[in-house]
Amino acid sequence: MSVRVYLRTAGGFLLALLVGFLLGSSIQPLRSQPSAQPPAAPPASDVLVERLVREADETGRQMRTDVAALTELMKRVIREVEFGGWYPELNDQGRLLGERIGVDVEVAVAQTLLAVAEKSVVRNGQEEWVVGRIVDFFQASRADVLRYREKGYPLSSIILGYAIAKAAKASPEQVFEMREMGQSWPAIAVALGVKPQELGKALQGMFP
Repeated sequence: MSVRVYLRTAGGFLLALLVGFLLGSSIQPLRSQPSAQPPAAPPASDVLVERLVREADETGRQMRTDVAALTELMKRVIREVEFGGWYPELNDQGRLLGERIGVDVEVAVAQTLLAVAEKSVVRNGQEEWVVGRIVDFFQASRADVLRYREKGYPLSSIILGYAIAKAAKASPEQVFEMREMGQSWPAIAVALGVKPQELGKALQGMFP
């Protein structure tokens, strides 16, 4: 793998490491502290926040998996590569991992911003407006959007699912079927061939 490739992607890798740590390792300890008394039933907004945090945790685990794969590739490069040589296999693996981690980070950022927005939407009682916006922006069936709501998807996850489908030129049904089979949002985006920056483009103009 060329030195130039490493330099070009180093910033993205470091950002991925930071976001993966924040979304995973730093969240779980805060949520796992023991309590002396049984917890009271949380308000609906707290239930939503916990659901959004669990989804962020899944994204964090995916990112850590991909960063671990990058670490193994780095160790292999250190052992095998001679400066000035050309190693097509390693170069391709590095490029693919770089793209994958770039998509992981983009999904994580979009997921976080949408989750924060959803908290405000719920507090202000604007869910119906957002449902209408999803229908209009993605040219989606209102019945389908409401069906996903009935299945328990937060609004932010529905938006993310439709955005991944748009970026991948896939059907929303395929995206949500993959989600229901237990795949994380970043894994779905990568599996469907979404490239870095395409998810951001798919969401541009969602909230004018």
